[in-house]
Formats: sequence, C-alpha cells, structure tokens
Amino acid sequence: MNNDEIVIRIPCPAPDGSTDNLAGLIGFAARADGYQGLVLWLQYQAMHTVLQAKLDAIPSGRERDACTSIFDPVCQTAASYAVVAGVRQFTAERFVDRSISCMARVPAIGLLLRDGVLSPYQFHGALVQVALVDDGPVLEEIDVEAARRLRAGGALSLSRVTSIVSAVVAKLDPDGAKRTRDAAKTGKRVVANPVDSELTELIVTADSADVALSMKVLDTLISGVCAHDPRSKQVRRADAAMNRINGTPFECRCGRDDCTSELTDADAAARAASIVLHVVVRRESLTGDSDDPGFLDGHGPVSAAQLREMATRPDAIVRDLDLDELIDRTAQDADPHRPTTTCDVAVRGLFGQCSWPGCDRPAFESDLDHVCEFNHESPEAGGPTCFCNLAPKCRFHHNVKTHAEGWLDDQIVDANGDIWTEVTTPEGYTVRSKALNSWLLPELGHISCRHGPAIAPGEPTCGTEPQRPITRLQAKHRYRMAMRAANRRAREAQYEEDGEPPF
Repeated sequence: MNNDEIVIRIPCPAPDGSTDNLAGLIGFAARADGYQGLVLWLQYQAMHTVLQAKLDAIPSGRERDACTSIFDPVCQTAASYAVVAGVRQFTAERFVDRSISCMARVPAIGLLLRDGVLSPYQFHGALVQVALVDDGPVLEEIDVEAARRLRAGGALSLSRVTSIVSAVVAKLDPDGAKRTRDAAKTGKRVVANPVDSELTELIVTADSADVALSMKVLDTLISGVCAHDPRSKQVRRADAAMNRINGTPFECRCGRDDCTSELTDADAAARAASIVLHVVVRRESLTGDSDDPGFLDGHGPVSAAQLREMATRPDAIVRDLDLDELIDRTAQDADPHRPTTTCDVAVRGLFGQCSWPGCDRPAFESDLDHVCEFNHESPEAGGPTCFCNLAPKCRFHHNVKTHAEGWLDDQIVDANGDIWTEVTTPEGYTVRSKALNSWLLPELGHISCRHGPAIAPGEPTCGTEPQRPITRLQAKHRYRMAMRAANRRAREAQYEEDGEPPF
C-alpha cells in the first residue's frame, strides 16, 4: 500500500482436489475475506480525515445559530458521502459515526479491524458495547484492555467479541453500567410489529435474567409434545408463548389417537421445577467489595450491581465454589469418569459456551467432554477427568468429534495459565481459541494437576500380561493420542520460534 493505491495479494491454492491441498482450500474459503476489514478501516480513515478538515475550517469564536447547529460538519460530511455513495442521509451519518469511533473513540479496537483480527460485522458488534461510555479516560482504558483481550483470544465469533468487550466495559465502567441498567429499566416495553398480511411479531423487552428464564420455561413446555408433532421448534415456541399469554392450553398437533404428549399443568410444572439459571460470579462482587462483572449462562457478562440484585431474588440460591477442592480431587471417587461438582461448574464457568470455535451454545446446556478420550477399561491409560482435559461441547459438536472421521481436538494450558482449545479439521486446518471467561477464573490454569500422564500409545498397561486385540474405537483413541502428541511437539517448536498462541 502506498499513498495512492492499495494492492492486496491473497494466495489462492489451486483447486486440484488433492488431499494435500484441502487445508489450504478450507483456509482460503473461510479467511480470504479478511481484507475487507483493511479496506473498511481505510474508508473510515478517509471519512474521518474529511470530517476533521471541515472541523478545522470552522473559525474560532464563531457563534452558532440554528442553521449551523443542524448542518454541522458531521451532517455536511455525511451529506457529501450520501450523494457519492447513493445512500440515505441516515445511513451516511451512521457511517460517519463509525468512522469517528474507529479513528478517535476506540482506535485500538479499530486497528484490529485493519489487521484482520475482527471482521466488519464483529467490529460493529464491539462498537455497540462501548456506545454508551461517555467518560473519555475510562473509554480509553476500555479500548486498550478490550483490544488486548481480543487480540489474544484466538479464533473469534460475534458472540465472543461482544462478550469480551462487554465484560471489559462492566469491569472498568461500573458507574456507566449502573446508569445503563437504570435507563434500561424504563425501556421495558412490549411492541407489536406487522410482518405480513397474516403474521405480527411481538417484541418483549425485559430484564436479561427474566428473559433467559422465560425461554427455558417455553423450552420445557414444548418438550412435552410427542415425536409426531409436525411443527418446528420455533413454531412450537411461538404457539406456546401465545397460549401462555392468552391463558389457553398448549396442545400437541400430531392429531393421532395414540398421542403420548405430556402437556398437562402438572407435567409442565414438574419439568419447569428443574429449570436452573446459572450465574458465575466472584464472591467479592456479591459482597460489594468489588465491581468485577459475572457471567450469566446463555446471556454473557453482567454487571456486579445486577448480580447483587439477582442474588436477592427469592428464587435465587447462592452456593460457594471452592477452587481449592480441585487440588485434592477433580473426579468422583465412585465413578472416575464423572467430574466432581466443583470441577464441573468451574469448567463450564471458564468456557462460558461450547468450546468449539464458532459455536455459542451455553456451557450449562452442553455436554462436558473429555478432550483426550477417557479409557473406561483402563482409566490411567486415557485422558484424565480434570479441568485441564474437560471442555463443554454442544451435543452436535460432541458427536462430530466422537463419531465423524478426521476431527482432532486438544486442550492446552500455556505458560500464563490460560487454557486454550485447539480444533483440527479433517482437511488439516487448525484453529485455536482461548477459554472465553479466562478473566473470570484466572487461577484455574495455575492449579497443579495431580494425575499422571496418560500411557503412551502402544505401551502395555498391565505389566507383561498378554495384550488382547484392541477394538476399532480403542485404535481410533490411540491414533488420536499419537496425533495430539505429534501436534504438541510441533507446537512447542513453534513456541520457541514465534512465542505463545495465538501467534
């Protein structure tokens, strides 16, 4: 790139279909649009330069009248952009506002757009989280810290970006978070918007905890229909919500005489009684000694003030999570395959959502998977039941990893105590992402594990006794262990050359 042109070169593997080329093709298909962030950043830079020139051209001491207040430099710059781009004034003003944010309000986050760390969509999601921060020094601190966490987070999705930035805002601007929450209370509303001649959408704006709880209630209610109900899950949710509001019964639509649905009030109440809304928070935030935010499963970071309000609800149960217990025991004595309650909650709280890159399924609605497979016949030869080897995976990604061919995942604790997930596709493309809530449970990666290393593939597990032929599943687990060992050796060599992930 020079002063008057931009030259972008994107290596494109030849699509010859050879297995050696598949990783390059996957990488090109998924990541080649990274240049869009650079181009957009340069567009914002150009727009901000035009705006700044108009601001500098205003004579000092000039009195402002009604016209100059309405047609200020922002309005005029946007009007020029609207004419050239062929868009409405509102769209143009939003573009100018984003250019101001990118170049002046949060320039460190803006550089992530330029460098391809954030896509335009993710960058705009980050701007939403800082939109209400009006304290200049605080915003500068938020910008630097959020950019640091995002740059060090590995693979990012929109939900991860918004969660990371909102956690920083809640921590560094607790007063602003309280003002936002107080303002939000007056913003509760119910709005009906026509969709077409037959449908109207009902939008309910309410407290995040109440909405999350309502969604769980709806899901437990619709789970009572029989397997022959023809409606999709979203249609069943909509019907159940309307039935609840209107006070009419929710019924199965299968039309069969042998319907096995369980939709009586007693059935629904029994299922709803098991609903739990999980919140992970530091004890000092609940006592008021700290304003560090917490994490609401299925929602994301929430401010300490909101957490303290949640804790006073009559239906709230507060339980201590003593991480020191992990030093003594991470698996249940009666069943070494199952983690202790402390280990289970700590792992889910650390990851916050499905650990598979790109998935945002809530952690407490996901399976807890042994990354390195647990060996039921010889536990000492397989992956341990420990926070260093456990990660939440939604049912789909758990099954993909377990049953589909070619997938390989690994879990790494780096020198800083951060826990990383590494997923390699069948084509050989590897993606790394840091546990989402490392900021909430930073000590977890510093706890020393007491289990020993798994027995290397091919080594005998019972002295000199003859070995039985292994099953296909055992062979696959041994192969995966060998591949993880090879990947870790290659990773250690890469650390020496490039430093810690995300490289």
